[in-house]
Amino acid sequence: MSSKDCYLTFFESKIRCRCGFRGYEKLDFVRPYSRCSVRFEKYAFKLCQKMALSDVSETLRINWKTAKDIDIHYTEEMLVSLKDIDPVRIGIDEIAYEKGHKYLTVVRDVDLGAVIWVGVGRKRETLDSFFDELGFEKTLNIEAAVMDMWDPYIASVNEHCPRVEIIFDKFHAVKIVNTALDDIRKNEFAKADDDQRKNMKKKRFLILRRQRDLNDQQRENLERIMKDNLVLYKSYLIKEQLSDILDETDIYQGIKRLDGWIKNVEETGIERLNKCARTIKRYYYGIVNYFRHGITNASSEGFNNKINVIKRRSYGFWDLDYFMLKIKWACGLMRENVS
Repeated sequence: MSSKDCYLTFFESKIRCRCGFRGYEKLDFVRPYSRCSVRFEKYAFKLCQKMALSDVSETLRINWKTAKDIDIHYTEEMLVSLKDIDPVRIGIDEIAYEKGHKYLTVVRDVDLGAVIWVGVGRKRETLDSFFDELGFEKTLNIEAAVMDMWDPYIASVNEHCPRVEIIFDKFHAVKIVNTALDDIRKNEFAKADDDQRKNMKKKRFLILRRQRDLNDQQRENLERIMKDNLVLYKSYLIKEQLSDILDETDIYQGIKRLDGWIKNVEETGIERLNKCARTIKRYYYGIVNYFRHGITNASSEGFNNKINVIKRRSYGFWDLDYFMLKIKWACGLMRENVS
């Protein structure tokens, strides 16, 4: 109480029934096997949402393992279970939890705007586990799945969801072309003379950014770069054109413009851009579905920011299951708040 430790001493009755049952009297103010009162645990749980476990244990003068056990118990109690969710449109994304290409697969319900499942890895088997846990009947109800152009995810979705329409995130399509543009910029910078290099230096984000988001001074600097390099100028126009096409709201106009874009890329004769066009043609069906549904994984970026905050606050997670539980708490569906 306040800054003083408080201990409760009480008698607990044993139960010995004639039927053979052996047990202890039920106590409403304490969980089974816990040495902390429920009110104390709920207070500790609230602190765990704002502080690292080490800070909670230091503040409350309890072992960090006790604080973790409390946090896990009440988090699981508050989370809405996957068995209570019936998703129709899902978003699938991955996030790196550690260096060395170690990823988590994150599945969200597009309509609920919440994370409903997290798994280790980004293999086909990882997503298979989600569908197995969701159940056959609910899987049949899934009508749309938005994701990156990642073949293991595509294979898993196609196997489990016969009614689904796969949608490729427009931001991923733009990212493919942006990566190509950046490669072309590096190549042209390496071939440029001293004056051109001086003009191009520290202009990477200026080239990759949407023209509509530039101010007058930035546009002037960009035009100066483009006048000196025809290859970079063509590549920049191709990038801008695709971004504009993916903003199209009319499905037929969007498809028509996308077909024209592919032809424009092929006519440039720039192999690095042709590689992008081949990728777009390979996953053409998913981009067409984007025009039809207009769904993106944009909200996943917000979830990723929350996840990174959790990692920074806890200086990394040694317990991956606990980390995934915290992701669900930060980005998932909650029952009524703990009083």
